[in-house]
Amino acid sequence: MGVTGIFVGFRSLRRRFEKKYVEGLLSRTVGNYLWSPVSVSVLAHRGDEVLVLKSGDGYSLPGGLNKGGEDLKETGRREVLEETGCEVEVGELLEISNDKGLYPGVHFFFEAEVKNSDLDGSWEGEPVFVEKSEVEDLEWELRHSHVHEYLFSEDG
Repeated sequence: MGVTGIFVGFRSLRRRFEKKYVEGLLSRTVGNYLWSPVSVSVLAHRGDEVLVLKSGDGYSLPGGLNKGGEDLKETGRREVLEETGCEVEVGELLEISNDKGLYPGVHFFFEAEVKNSDLDGSWEGEPVFVEKSEVEDLEWELRHSHVHEYLFSEDG
């Protein structure tokens, strides 16, 4: 491996460190006091399956913080790709919530269709497809009313 390969490898390692520790810590601490963060979560499906992230804390939907000026659907597409490796077509807005609790900010929840299934995990969890009929039995990190109502209803 030449000098260029070492440099590229170092940049990649540094970026992963910054994303996991620096951005994560700042967004959960200082960021919540300076501005009200905007985040997007995505309910991505492939037929009768739902794409979720499995971590030590339970299951969650892929998603993350909006970058200033970024279209909300683009935030959802980008976050799903970063966290799961899957390309999605983001569709209908399912819910908007203004949370003042553990994760303060404005949260947007979109539905999406998975375009490819090239699963590639990240530090945020292992991406897995779960049958919609099994989703209600999962141990969720957070429970969002309209999203879970959609998932667990007979019509959804």
